[in-house]
Amino acid sequence: MAGKKPRGRETSYDMVLSMGTVLVVVAVILFVTWRPKHQMTPVVDYQGAVSQAVVGQVWPILVPSAIPAGWTPTNARFEAETYGATGDVRWYLGFKTQDNQYVSLWQSNGPAGKVIAAATNSGQCLPTPVPINGTAWQECNQTQPLTHALVHTDGKVSTIVAGTADLQTLSQFAGSLVPAKH
Repeated sequence: MAGKKPRGRETSYDMVLSMGTVLVVVAVILFVTWRPKHQMTPVVDYQGAVSQAVVGQVWPILVPSAIPAGWTPTNARFEAETYGATGDVRWYLGFKTQDNQYVSLWQSNGPAGKVIAAATNSGQCLPTPVPINGTAWQECNQTQPLTHALVHTDGKVSTIVAGTADLQTLSQFAGSLVPAKH
């Protein structure tokens, strides 16, 4: 045994140092890559988009008469309709509810079938209309991805209230819609 070289200091102290080094490296990696679990929802001031839509008004632009308590506007835009012909436009307004659900308003003069399919995630629409404040809306539902929707078509304009919120919430929102003022 006199000629055998030692392999190194193989003590429990060295093992503790090695484990400590590994834990420090893991902690640094976790610190650098950690992200909060909840998403920050951007809040938008949709009045600018309403003004733009009203100026370019092709039809009466609808907005909620009052935003329910706890709802946050997250998206608003007046843009060219991607499902239509040149000159077709879309008004879009989205909200996150106090229950962390989503409610959106689409208005478009694009081809009704394509716009409704996009807004409802190709939901199945029931044949019996749902009356809301004297206006007939058609109920549409899709399970994957979860989408409930109310659809109203008036001439060339399709109005869709859709989202992950339940139909009662969507009905109340649809009933609150009024033409935006100049």
